[in-house]
Formats: sequence, C-alpha cells, structure tokens
Amino acid sequence: MLRHADPDRMNNIFDKLCELLMLTSREPVLFPESALRKTARLICVLVTYGPEFMVDRVYSSIFESSRSQDASNVHIALLMEGFPLNLLSEKKRSIAKQRLVTEYYNFLERFEDKSPGESDSAIYGAPVFALCAALRSLQVSLSDTDMKTLRFLNAVIHKYETSSDDVTKDNCRRLLGELLGIICNMKHLYSCDGMEEVILGLQKLFISRPALSDSQLFLCKPNLAYFMSGLGHVELADSDDSPKSSAAWELYHMLLRERHWAFVHLAISAFGYFAAHTSCNQLWRFVPHDAALSFDLEWGKEADEERFMSELKALLEKEMACPAMQATPDQLAMLVKEGQLLNVIVQNNVKHDPESIVSDMMDVDDEKQPNKKRKFPDGICKGVELLQSGLRIMVDGLSQWKQNPLDSTEVHEKFLAHFSRLEDVIAHLVSLADSG
Repeated sequence: MLRHADPDRMNNIFDKLCELLMLTSREPVLFPESALRKTARLICVLVTYGPEFMVDRVYSSIFESSRSQDASNVHIALLMEGFPLNLLSEKKRSIAKQRLVTEYYNFLERFEDKSPGESDSAIYGAPVFALCAALRSLQVSLSDTDMKTLRFLNAVIHKYETSSDDVTKDNCRRLLGELLGIICNMKHLYSCDGMEEVILGLQKLFISRPALSDSQLFLCKPNLAYFMSGLGHVELADSDDSPKSSAAWELYHMLLRERHWAFVHLAISAFGYFAAHTSCNQLWRFVPHDAALSFDLEWGKEADEERFMSELKALLEKEMACPAMQATPDQLAMLVKEGQLLNVIVQNNVKHDPESIVSDMMDVDDEKQPNKKRKFPDGICKGVELLQSGLRIMVDGLSQWKQNPLDSTEVHEKFLAHFSRLEDVIAHLVSLADSG
C-alpha cells in the first residue's frame, strides 16, 4: 500500500510521524518499550518497505534538521530500531558514514577529558551507540585508525575498574557493551596488534574481579558472546603457555556455564561460529566440564560432555542446512526466456483501461459479491507461476553471490534491497491469483 499510495498523502503522513517522534524525544532512548523507541520502530518499518524516496526525506527531516540533545536521542532511537541507512542515496549515505565516524572519533578524543556528566547528548557516549547500531545495516571502514578503537576499549575497562562512582561505572559499562558490538561487526579489528590486550583486559574484568562488586556486568554478556565468536579470526595457540589463549578459554568457560536460556543460546551460537572458523585443534579446552548444555534436561544435575557435543553438532548441522547452489546455464537461459515472456504479459495488461475494470466491478450485486469468485485470465496465472519460478532461481543465485567476497558490497546491497521489494510484490500477486 505504501509503495502505491499518493505521494502527497505519503509525505503528509511521514511529516506527522516525524513531528510525533520529536514530541517523544525526551523519553528514555535505552528503554525498548518507551514511546520514543516504539514510534521510531514504526517509522523504520514504514521507511524500509515504503517508496525509495521516503528514506532520504525522513533522513533529511530528522538527522539533518537539528543537533540538540533531544534530536540526538531521536537519531539513536532510529538507528537502534534499524533505520535503513543502506537504502539512502549514494550522496546521503556517504555523508551519513562520514558523520558517524567523525562524531565517534571526536568522542574518543575527549573521553579522558570529559566526566560522565559532561555530554552533548542526553545519553553519555551517544556517538558510540550510534555507530554500533548503524553497523547492522551500513558498512563503515575504520581501517585508518583501528588501534584507536582497541585503545579506547582498554581505557573504558580501566576506568570501570578504577572508578568508585556509580554513575561513571554505569556509563563505562554501557560503553563497554557497545564497543564489543562494534568490534564484532568489524572482523578486521581482530587481526590488530592490540587485540591480545583487549582479551586479557576482558578476562580480568569478567573473571578475576569479585563477582558481587560487578553484578551489573551481566548486561554486557550478550555483546561479549558476539565478540567471543569473532575470536575464530584470531590466532590462538593450543599451548598452556599462551596468556591470550588461556584468557579466551576462561571467558568461554564463563559463557558456557550460564544457565539462563537466552544466554545458553547466545553462548552456544557464539561457540559454534568460533569452532567453525578457528584454527585451534584442541576445542575441548574452551568447554568447561560443567557447561550448561552438558546437564540432563530433567534434573539438571548430571553433567555429560557427550551431551554438550551433541548439542553443538546439531547447531553446526543447522548452519550447514542451506548449502549454496549454482544455477546451470540451462536454468539461466530459462530464466531469461521466462523474463521475456513475463515482460510481454505485463505490457499487455498495462494496456487495459482501468476505468472499464472499475465499472465492471461496480456492476456486481452486493448480495452476490461475497459468494462469487472472479477467474483471472490464464495469461495472468501463467505469469504468476513464471514469477515464482524465476524467484526461486534468483534465490539460488544469491546464495552463490554471497560466497564471492570480490563482488562490490554496495552493488550487492542495492540488489538485495530491490530483490526484497520484488519478493513482496510477487507474494501479493500470488495471494491475489489464489483468491481468484
């Protein structure tokens, strides 16, 4: 409906929604059920599946109109709810990237000089939250200053450990979680020289310190699990003499012991990714004897290593359940032929007079209309079938495309955006054809 609505009406609706969003700007941005986050969530859904021009319009209206504290809250709320930065026009996408990186590094430079109460936003560390959220939909390069991010993470850990002020500790804890999220979305950071210091710092923070004094650190564990999955891209020795490897073992022991079902899922997913990518040969070192998935489901008292390995195997099998498929030349030729035929069908349908169709629909008796089904012409039904067939072949081709790291990421993102819209349109046509 959004894609085919009157543009003026669409503009009016989005203007009202943006005004409503600004009215909720003083709501807590870190609370997912706040009015601010709910309104931002609605806008993100509408923008993602609406007409293409609306993404640029909303971005200009919200992100470029104001730099106040309230506006910063709104920016972060939209990014956290998945605002599709990747669907922006090329110029605006470039500006958005530059702005995110610039504000992020400006905050890093001022971190030691500013107290937690001194912030340009209602939320301390807003640029860090913004970059972490944006990385879910936008490829951002920090390669020129990779070490700044790792040094900043170490500085946050140190400040958390040495501070006695609860406000400072809370702000550092939130920054820690977001920084772990940034690193896990930028795999090249794992190969930097400062990664060993980060791993040792996390081991000291989460394991060596008294648990009672850091009871709020569990809030960082979801992003810690994502971070740990990326250790599959780090060279870890199988020797007891390696401090980095020992720290990684202990961190995985802590995660895999967690009994809460959500943490159990995160931990086993992280370890599954790690196991599939690491060069380590002695994976048993990363698994504690009392891992949560080692216990029997009925009583939770008897640990069995085989039970854990069975769960891990099931997870890895699910990851490999959708192998990449390569389309044959015959399939590609058939797809081209079906596309040409579909083009002819569409062109013929476009020539129909819309007014005569509306008139024909109005002639139906209201009492008989619910019981009467209109049969679509055979050409339309045939065209819908061809669309479905072509879509399946394109899905196979996409699976192959994902495996090719040499292809342009930007072209890939644009194609996926248009492909998603194509899927929606075809699904709608199929439902119409079935109802006829």
